[in-house]
Amino acid sequence: MPKRSPIAASALESKDMPRDGKIEVAFMGRSNSGKSSLINRLVGAKIAHTSSTPGRTQRINFFPMKGWYIVDLPGFGYAKVSMAQRERFGQAVEAYLTTRQPLIGGILIQDVRRDPQEEEMMVKRWAYDRNLYLAVVASKVDKLNQTERRERKARLEELYQGAVFLVSNRTGEGMDQVKNAIQGLGLTL
Repeated sequence: MPKRSPIAASALESKDMPRDGKIEVAFMGRSNSGKSSLINRLVGAKIAHTSSTPGRTQRINFFPMKGWYIVDLPGFGYAKVSMAQRERFGQAVEAYLTTRQPLIGGILIQDVRRDPQEEEMMVKRWAYDRNLYLAVVASKVDKLNQTERRERKARLEELYQGAVFLVSNRTGEGMDQVKNAIQGLGLTL
């Protein structure tokens, strides 16, 4: 996968975030959900750092697109850092999600094989409360057979009360649906 333009900003405080007013779409999910891999697959370049160790994204990273930013948020859940550090980037993410003006929506990524937990439901409520767009993406679909896929899709759509895109970061399956959702916001990758 080719490299792409460098990161525009990596921040934990609003003063260090871009001030150009360009639209932002936040990518969020658990530390092991495949967030960074999904970003890389969508843009066709390795822009977000991936690791076999969950919790490597520990800052809010802004990747420049054509007139907007993909914002890679630290994952919730496991991270191999101190409790104080985890609390610090948790507070930064909460402040970002509740106050950032250029933010128009988010992509919530979760492992297709498990049900959403409290953090995922909080993200859903956050988007609803701010009247922002939210797409739910269930990753790692390549690990399921066709029957399991249908069952998990139905279960997740029932729990989220809306559409869920099934994707595989490894094979690229389902990426067109996510790209179409982003393009539906008037943005290009």
